[in-house]
Amino acid sequence: MSKPAVPPSPGWDLERSPFHPGEIAIQERVGVREKIDAQGRRAVRRYLTPEQRAYFPLLPYVFMGSVDAQGRPWASVLFGEPGFVSPTNEVTVAVRARPLYGDPLNDAMFPGAEIALLGVQLHTRRRNRIVGTVGALMPDGFSMNIRQTLGICPQYIQGREISFDRDPLAPVPRPVHHASRLDAVSRAIIAKADTYFIASVAPHEGDNMVTGADVTHRGGRPGFVRIDDDSTLTAPEFVGNFIFNTLGNWQMDNHAGLMFIDFDSGDMLYIAAHAEVIWEGPEIRAFTGAQRLFRYHIDELIRVEASLPGRFTAPDYSPLLKRTGHWDEVAKTLEAERLRTVWRPFKVIETIDESASIRSFMLEPADDSGLVTYQAGQYLRIRLQPEGWAEPVTRAYTLSDVSNGRTYRISVKREGNDGVSDWLHEHVAMGDTIETLAPRGSFVFDETAGRSVVLLSAGVGITPMIAMLNSQLVNDGRTLLHKPIHFIHAAIDSERRAFASHLARKEALHTNLNLHIVFSRPSADDVLGKTHHSVGRIDRALLQKLLPLDDYEFYLCGPPTFMQSIYDVLLSLGARDTRIHLESFGPASVSRRVEQSVEADTSEGVVVEFARSGKTAVWRPKSGSLLDLAEANGLQPLYSCRSGTCGTCATRVAKGTVDYIEFPAHEMAPGEALICIAHPHAGLHLEDGTLNREGVTLEL
Repeated sequence: MSKPAVPPSPGWDLERSPFHPGEIAIQERVGVREKIDAQGRRAVRRYLTPEQRAYFPLLPYVFMGSVDAQGRPWASVLFGEPGFVSPTNEVTVAVRARPLYGDPLNDAMFPGAEIALLGVQLHTRRRNRIVGTVGALMPDGFSMNIRQTLGICPQYIQGREISFDRDPLAPVPRPVHHASRLDAVSRAIIAKADTYFIASVAPHEGDNMVTGADVTHRGGRPGFVRIDDDSTLTAPEFVGNFIFNTLGNWQMDNHAGLMFIDFDSGDMLYIAAHAEVIWEGPEIRAFTGAQRLFRYHIDELIRVEASLPGRFTAPDYSPLLKRTGHWDEVAKTLEAERLRTVWRPFKVIETIDESASIRSFMLEPADDSGLVTYQAGQYLRIRLQPEGWAEPVTRAYTLSDVSNGRTYRISVKREGNDGVSDWLHEHVAMGDTIETLAPRGSFVFDETAGRSVVLLSAGVGITPMIAMLNSQLVNDGRTLLHKPIHFIHAAIDSERRAFASHLARKEALHTNLNLHIVFSRPSADDVLGKTHHSVGRIDRALLQKLLPLDDYEFYLCGPPTFMQSIYDVLLSLGARDTRIHLESFGPASVSRRVEQSVEADTSEGVVVEFARSGKTAVWRPKSGSLLDLAEANGLQPLYSCRSGTCGTCATRVAKGTVDYIEFPAHEMAPGEALICIAHPHAGLHLEDGTLNREGVTLEL
């Protein structure tokens, strides 16, 4: 064996970053720059590791990115008997393969050409990437000089194996179709695709160690790439490794080379396009699992008939796909927004006992419409009429899982008071139908804060915390919040502790999750250190012990006494009021002391007059709803749902106008407002020739 040109080291052995400015810009935008830089210096190398040198010779195919004479990247695939990709040392690979007939790679191979190899074992879902240049051309292939290597996460890969029916080294002439627009056959290939490959390129700009060609894999449910028209495609981008090689390259050059394989017919479809990244919008929120969208504007396409030298087996779909959406669901979700204030029938498709007293109900639409998307922490208002009850009743239950576009999950505690929760436990089963309104509520996880998080709950107050946790810890090990998450929960004993196995699995998979369970009255079968971590209650001493000095966002949910005591403790420990987010079972059950907040609200206030009581107050965004403001000033308006559903809080507006936190589900008479979800309009108006901030007068 020849002597390696670069001595092996634990990782990236240069002072400069292993990422170029485009990648760094995206990492900074997403808030992972420091973490990924540290990881990259360990994972990105300038040589092949022993594991990679053993891995590539196992492959019967390898995916490749190249750059044509016009500077456009193309994605390709090379085939050969295992061993056709053979590392000759730590920095050189010999590839004994020829491009498929009609592949653009045939015109892009010359010494010094920028290329990338992606070794994927589809059936094991292992991936490794090599970036470098063509060394020498050989009669049966080429050598590659390695610039950079990286092991990549095995997400969204559909398992497939190939069997050759002809010599992969002998490309056979096949019909080749060139076009600038999609035809019917190309549309059919894309419409059923569960996999495609993207080639991109970062032009050299003074540092060729971190630039060059790239090729990567994308997977989803069949049809996850939408055909917008005959020259435009849109695809979701799911959670990945946060390195952002492709997006980073597009920051510098937005050319994209797409490759679709028709695993049934053997057709190959190569597309040259310009890529556009869509960061925000209703389609992203409606597409389960999507972090952003990629829109491809097609410049040229090449379709080669029956090009594959073999046949692949039927797909073994990635288990991660069940956590992703589909464009059909997105369309239904967007259409369902019209029904946000309409009571709709939902069928119970499953019930799950989470503990001795808490049961989850899985609900799906019974009217063939979609589901309105929601944020972690929000609740679902249901309506039903128990047998023997004179009138229908409504109740609100927190959604205990993240939005998935297909089902809602509520988790209900049996209270033992012959009320609605007991009736749900005793009488509602699979196949039954209940009515719901669209999810709503202002107690939601703030994904923009970027701080460490503390989730504090007691009893059934765990439900929004599970949703919040699931929204951040995804895909069996990936985290959207690159900060510590402390999950502290109080229960009586293990029989009445919900979601125990789910939390244990999350803790095992996610290194940034710190779990602590407190039992107030452990049973004889409970074991300290196994079923729970401490005995007693969540108090000041425990929080001081568990929480290192840090800048936290706190989320609280539980019975009123729990909420008030934890809130008071957090303030005494120096937490800012504005960083303590509350959800409680009794409206207005926590007395907040906003004046202790370190963060002053400098926004201009709106004067609110309560006509009958003669009181005047100043509303600012931190004041909450007009109902919250009235209660904070000693008034006791009538209310019930606090969600704009029942109409109990309807109040005449004698002066001014109001805006709504969310659109009311209850109809209002002219001149009235539902103050539980209203706040004063904070705009300016013309008065005596000058602009003044409009006030509001309520008949309270």
